[in-house]
Amino acid sequence: MNLPLIGLLISYSMALYLFSIAFYEAIKFSREKGKVNGTTFLFSFTFALIFTRITYLFHPY
Repeated sequence: MNLPLIGLLISYSMALYLFSIAFYEAIKFSREKGKVNGTTFLFSFTFALIFTRITYLFHPY
């Protein structure tokens, strides 16, 4: 395997994982009443978007 393919697979899997964590946190927020702590949601969603951009950089045209 070459290095760009490894980078593509790692960044793609991390993006999927972080989007799923953000989705799970959003579901948890919908069940709670009152104030919620949204740091996990914000960080996971932000880093998911960053890893999506990295995946785009590794993707061959």
